[in-house]
Amino acid sequence: MLVKIDKINEVEHKVNVTLLDIDDLGSVVPMKDLELNLPLYDESVINILKTSTHVIIFTEVPPNGGNPTIISAINLTDDEL
Repeated sequence: MLVKIDKINEVEHKVNVTLLDIDDLGSVVPMKDLELNLPLYDESVINILKTSTHVIIFTEVPPNGGNPTIISAINLTDDEL
């Protein structure tokens, strides 16, 4: 999913993001705000999120149906966006 990073809370291992979509005209449109879990033992994902404003993320939903956990992140520059 394509998201904008809003706030990272490393103490609680959470990140607040805005889910983005691209409309038929190619404009980036905010869809909804989400709270996602950060991976507990993968600093590389956290470092990507800290240095980026827009990222493509892949998540894993826990069996209990809680907030998804980010398992991978790819940085997007403003030009790529």
